[in-house]
Amino acid sequence: MKVLMISTNREKSPFAVAPIGAAKVVSALRKSGHEVDFLDLCFARSIRRAIKNAIRRFCPDIIGLSIRNLDNCAYVQPHAYFYADRSIVETIRRCCRAPIVIGGSGVSVAPAELTAYLGADYAIVGEGERSLPAFLSALENQSGLASVSGLWWRENGRWRSNPPDFGPSPADLPVQAYERIDFAKYFSSGGFVAVQTKRGCPFECIYCSYPALEGRRLRFLPPGQCVDEMEKIVRDTGRSDFFFVDGVFNFPPAHAAAVCEEILRRNLKIRWLAYCNPSGLDHELAALFKAAGCAGIELGLDAATEKMLANLKKGFTLADIERTYQALDRAGLPFAVFLLFGGPGENYDDWEQTRQNLRRFGKANAVFASLGIRIYAHTSMYDIACGQGCVAPETPLLAPCFYLSPDLQHDDPVMRLDRLARRDPTWSTPTDWNSVTVRVIQWFLARSRVIPCWQDIENYGKYMRRRAS
Repeated sequence: MKVLMISTNREKSPFAVAPIGAAKVVSALRKSGHEVDFLDLCFARSIRRAIKNAIRRFCPDIIGLSIRNLDNCAYVQPHAYFYADRSIVETIRRCCRAPIVIGGSGVSVAPAELTAYLGADYAIVGEGERSLPAFLSALENQSGLASVSGLWWRENGRWRSNPPDFGPSPADLPVQAYERIDFAKYFSSGGFVAVQTKRGCPFECIYCSYPALEGRRLRFLPPGQCVDEMEKIVRDTGRSDFFFVDGVFNFPPAHAAAVCEEILRRNLKIRWLAYCNPSGLDHELAALFKAAGCAGIELGLDAATEKMLANLKKGFTLADIERTYQALDRAGLPFAVFLLFGGPGENYDDWEQTRQNLRRFGKANAVFASLGIRIYAHTSMYDIACGQGCVAPETPLLAPCFYLSPDLQHDDPVMRLDRLARRDPTWSTPTDWNSVTVRVIQWFLARSRVIPCWQDIENYGKYMRRRAS
């Protein structure tokens, strides 16, 4: 079967992210014997022209759309992406009669709403490397749809669905078709080569959609196999800047350490960043990260008071955060902290306590403070929001919908957050990120391959504040 895979993601801020999920599905389809073409729309000057040309050239039997994000998850200046996805579907419909199957993380968090809105014929929820080839086989045989994991399809005018299967080990899945990704363009936009060392997340953060994407059970890629992939990419493409896109790279610590030890054993000269949290991130692990080429850590705290860590069910404590601050500082690793204000029970006193606690722990290179929690169905945040009357059970959650603690709604929370951040030059807020000045700085740093781009944000912050005054 001839399959045209299209990555719809167009987001380039703070940097463009290569479509690793779609590229893995391309490899899986090829391995299953299908003829596959891949169209990445991230840098397309004309989306319609790119789609028309690809369809005319390839004449696909079926078209797959990979949809990463529904929106920018921003309470301040929210922006939805699925409107553009609908335009893509309409363009496809005008060009050919091939059925359309959608997949990706955006589909997995809102399959019914997104499938209906886009008018797609089929949808795959969860991991597509096995499900999509199985679906194509069932389609060719005109039977067996009920056995395809994660499939949504119409039968007798009604939608039916199968639960996703998060059982397969990543070791059994093919390597991403990185040769089909234009890394030159992604790198000029500040991007990296994305690598994933495991799937699944055992943490229980109340707002998180990861269980819908990868399940809760951790499934590991053997360290040797992970570094095999990285080594081959360096050799074949000349690119040596990586980003570990695991939800939490450092957990469990033993697996992250084994990956770093394998990098060191092979003397692989690379730079990399990773998402981490304070669970088990001590000095020994931080020093190993540094030796293995780590250029910086993006530390997902979300909160920095015991009350809000408990309310968000983060799974670590203030003592863990302080230990991690000290470990990263001692290892000489730059790190950025990400905070998420507005959770259940939070008030403005908690904001001030958060600032004081972080100052007491040490000095991060950057603190990114966001506001409002994006509500997804089938999460604890959704249940809390419904219980407090913030959303009704029948409220569609395709368009961005946010939770904000009632204790923050008697004042202007955006202004209050900006005021809090102005007290420390390493802090920034959505007001900063949306400014023209910051976007110009981001563009310059991306073109210059400054990694990490937030390492010297204090000086950028001083510059922005001089401009603002």
